[in-house]
Amino acid sequence: MPSSLAEIDVWNLALDMLHEAPVSAVDEDTSVRLWFTRNFAQTRDSELRKFPWNFALERASIAASVDTPAWHWSYKYELPGDCLRMMPLRQAGALNGTLIPYELEGDAILTNATAPLKLRYIKRVETVGLWDALFVDVLAAKLASKMAHWITGKGSFAQLAEQSYQQTLRQARQIDALEQHQENLDQNNVILVRG
Repeated sequence: MPSSLAEIDVWNLALDMLHEAPVSAVDEDTSVRLWFTRNFAQTRDSELRKFPWNFALERASIAASVDTPAWHWSYKYELPGDCLRMMPLRQAGALNGTLIPYELEGDAILTNATAPLKLRYIKRVETVGLWDALFVDVLAAKLASKMAHWITGKGSFAQLAEQSYQQTLRQARQIDALEQHQENLDQNNVILVRG
């Protein structure tokens, strides 16, 4: 579902929510433009990491590192560079396969599972045109929430923007979840992952 949206369109959606003037592509370094430049990427990655958005899910088959853990685990696997959050490790990467015990240390997975390791993860998707329309709304609402008091000077705008964000997020997650098969997590599986 690609679109023709660009980063500046998301900025302007956030500004629209606050009833503020839009930023144009030719604007000089205004304070609003500088705020977005400082906050956009971090906020995008944070919102992507919070939920397994369908458009941001990725699969990888990872070779074991030549370095091995000092103790307890037999193998070390480096996370892909665009990984924002890994999904639970499962046998053969199957959605409802048996959980594989592991530990996450820095940007590496430590486990006894042999290579190649099948990994599902949430990836960093920087191209706005690849985002789901509902994620665009969520990110714009979050940006509005973060900048509301700064740009308007009114606490009431910040509260309204945060409420709008929470409502938009809830609706987007519900719809996104309807489009995918749900993982079966039971208490024994959660305990197993912690090894």
